[in-house]
This record gives sequence, structure tokens and C-alpha cells, in this order.
Amino acid sequence: MTFLRSLCLLAAAFSCVGAAGADDGGDDRLSFSGHMSFLRSLCLLAAAFSCVVVVGADDGDGGGDDRRGGGESIFRRALASHRSRPVDDPGRWTPWIDAAASLRSLSSSSSGEIALDAVGALEESILVIERSVMGSSGGIGGGGGGGDGGREDRSRDAALSRLYYSYAAALADLSPNDCIALASSPHTLLLGAETVSDVDADRSGAAKLCVENAENSLRNAASLDATNVDADELLKRILGETARGSGGAHERKPKEFVAALFDDFAETFDVKLRSLEYRVPGLVGKAARDMLAASSSTDRGRGRDKFRAALDAGCGTGLAGRYLRPLVAGPIVGVDASRKMLDVAEKCTRTSGCGLGDDGAREEDDDDTGGPLYDKLLEMDLEDMTAENTLHRAPGVDAAGGRQKFDLVVAADVLVYFGSLDSLLRTFSSLSAPGAMLIFSCERADDDEAPLGWRLLPSGRFAHTRRHATEAAARAGYRPRSYEEIVPRMEKGEEVRGHLFGFVRGDDGETSKDEL
Repeated sequence: MTFLRSLCLLAAAFSCVGAAGADDGGDDRLSFSGHMSFLRSLCLLAAAFSCVVVVGADDGDGGGDDRRGGGESIFRRALASHRSRPVDDPGRWTPWIDAAASLRSLSSSSSGEIALDAVGALEESILVIERSVMGSSGGIGGGGGGGDGGREDRSRDAALSRLYYSYAAALADLSPNDCIALASSPHTLLLGAETVSDVDADRSGAAKLCVENAENSLRNAASLDATNVDADELLKRILGETARGSGGAHERKPKEFVAALFDDFAETFDVKLRSLEYRVPGLVGKAARDMLAASSSTDRGRGRDKFRAALDAGCGTGLAGRYLRPLVAGPIVGVDASRKMLDVAEKCTRTSGCGLGDDGAREEDDDDTGGPLYDKLLEMDLEDMTAENTLHRAPGVDAAGGRQKFDLVVAADVLVYFGSLDSLLRTFSSLSAPGAMLIFSCERADDDEAPLGWRLLPSGRFAHTRRHATEAAARAGYRPRSYEEIVPRMEKGEEVRGHLFGFVRGDDGETSKDEL
């Protein structure tokens, strides 16, 4: 039986490698390493169920699984209660929330076989719901649990989130010896289990494996339920960060991670975005043009034909710069964490590169000199920016005076890598002159699905509510000027929900309370 399971999982592992690495029509820039682990996890979850069927492990009556004890008993009670309830009863997911708490308590108060039994029961519990998410029919062992066909179900997702959290907490608590024992199990869900040997002298490899799997599980928990603060706090502790750190599931993606991600896709980035009908650069450019035109008649007689200096925050390969260049009389500074993205943008001139020819962007620029599209390109994390290390490094800017700031800041499809927007918008405000304009796009979430104001999506990107973006901007000293619901791109044939914001920084030296 163990041999059959091993063969099945080995075959499944090969298929999972292909599934996780394949181009599934999604946006390569918009995925990340945690997401790939999530895809592999789901693939292995499906594979594990297939293996159960292959080896005839119908555990409805106790056959096919040699794990016995407290954890297994908790799992079976939850499964029986779940199956006894109607498919349309949201309460049918409650037994799994209770099981998650009970199994977490069991794992935290024990070690050895009892702790491993709790971990195994958590894995089985996760499999039940993940199979339902994938739309399979029946419960474990072919029983009639009913498939959900991948439909959105917040009660189900909340239960699954709690199970992932408890699973992560249990993994993080395992001793190296217990982690080796778990990795040696033929039906473990640990990713990378094959890399651990029971002769590992210092057990460091085993400990690292369980911690890495705990991290992945916590990110899954956060993406399923944005209100699961326990998952976020545990992830921060595992990563060794404080509550105000930048690596929590609901904070932002680490800058090293984002830089590596975009470095990987720099050469093919523009081509892939065109295949996704990517629209954000043109929408940002149009918003800047409209706000500039409106300012000529509304800003107390201080009308202007062009912006004096612009910051393209998270400029990438320069797609937005093509639309901004005709609107800016002075320097455009591009900042990005990816060196390879900047290398692509650096090749762009007023007459070539950076999306030239898309949506008539070229015809709007009345300068045919062929000079560089950007006056300065800087490799930097966005929250590290100051006027001194950005604008004042651009050619022709009088840095000695120290007072010149940007009167336009744009962030095209960048805030999806941040949870709370407060810190980043305060940074933008510190770079901006009074009356400066700020334009940015976000993926859109509703208040009821993102009570924190933002939520981590399964894609690894953050979606934000209109309320959070507006309130964070107000705290940074901005007043709303424009708002539009948009479709930033297509993903797997479906329209992605987004919105585009336009703000103006307080006029005449006005500041918000946070700036005083």
C-alpha cells in the first residue's frame, strides 16, 4: 500500500512541476514565489486525493489510514458533522473551524506521535475543503460531500483559513526530529519533503523545511480570509519581524522579493502585458492629462500647460513614461526596485521603445529630438525615496536650493504589492509640492470582503477598497480629485476589477495632522 502511494505521489509530483511552471494565461509580473508554492500545494492536494482513490483508501469506515488517536478522532467527528448538513447550509463549515482549534490545542500541548497525529488530521481536513474548492464530487474516500465547483463561499474560505493557520502553527512547533518523521510519511503534504534525510546531522534542513511550509500555509490563510489576524501575526513572528514590519501577509511584499520577481520577467514583460490587454499606463496618462487641463481653470488662476517635474513610482520598463512625457516640461524620474526593468526603460527615447505606437502615445509628444524618455532612472525601494535622492539627482535640477519637489506623482499598477497604503502615500506626499497631483491604480475590493481596507488575493497581489485608499490619502495630506472604476487587464479571459484614483496635495502649504 505504501509503495502504491509512493508511486502515485511521484507521478503526481512530475505533473505538479509542469502545472506550477506553465504559462496559464495569467500575468507573470503579477505572480510571486509564494503564489507558485500555493499552486504547487493545490496540485499536490489534488494529487493526494487521486492517490487515495488509486490505492482504495476509503477511510469512511477507518480503512486505508494507519494514523489513529486524538487527532484522527477530531477529524472524523468534523467530517461526519460536515456531511450531515445540507449543501446550502453555511453552518456546515463550522465543524472545521472547531476542528482547527482543537487540533491546534492538541499539537501545541504534545510532541512525537501525538503531535504528528494532529498535523496529519489537519492535512486531511484541509484536503476535504480543498477538494470541494476544486469542484470534485464526494468527500474523502468517495463519500458524498458535494462539490462547490470553485464558487466563492466566505464561510468555507474562513474555515479553510483557520485550518491553514492551525497547520502552520503546528508545523512551526515541530521539533526537527518530528519534522523528519513527517517528511518521511508517504502521504505528507510538505513541499520539499524529499530533500530531508533522517541522517541529517544537525537537523537544520528539517527545521527549515517545516518553517518554510508554515510560511506558505500562513500566506494561504491570509489570502482566504483577510480578517485572520492570527495568521498575519504568526507569519511576522516566524519571519522575525515586529508588528510594524514589512513582511506580514497583510503588509507588503519584501523589496528583495519584488526585485527578483521583476528581474526574472524584464525581457518579456511588455510582450506578456500586451497579451493581457494591459491598459493601466494609458489610463494613468489620460487621467494626468485631464487633471492638468482641469487645473488650468480651477487652481486659483495658477493655470499650467505642463507639469514641472514628475515621478513615475515603480516605473518598470517605462510603459507609463510614454504617456507622461508629453505632459511634463521638466524632468521625469523613474524609480523601481528591479535593475533589469530599469535597464529596459533606459533604452527608451522620445522616438523609440517603451510602448511606442500603443494607443497613439507617440503622436502626443511634440519633441522629435530622440532624447531619453526619462531624465533619471533609479534603483530603489519606493518607501526609501526622498526629494534629495530622487528629483535632486536629475540633470538640470538645482539641488542646492533643496526646495524643488514633484508636482506629479504616478504609480501605475504598483500599489498591488502593498497592503496598507498609509506609509507609501506619506512618502509620496513628502516628495510633492503643495498642489501636486497624485494618480495611482489599485485592484478593487469591496468593504465587506476586505474589512481591513485591503486583502491579499490568491494571485499574491493586494486589492484595496475605495474607502481605504481615500482615507489613507487624506491622512497623507491629499484631497480627492477624480475616481474611476477600471479594468486594468484581462486574466484567464476574465476582466480584473480595478479602480483609478486622482488626488491633489493640500494647496497653499496646507498639511494634514500627520505632517505636523
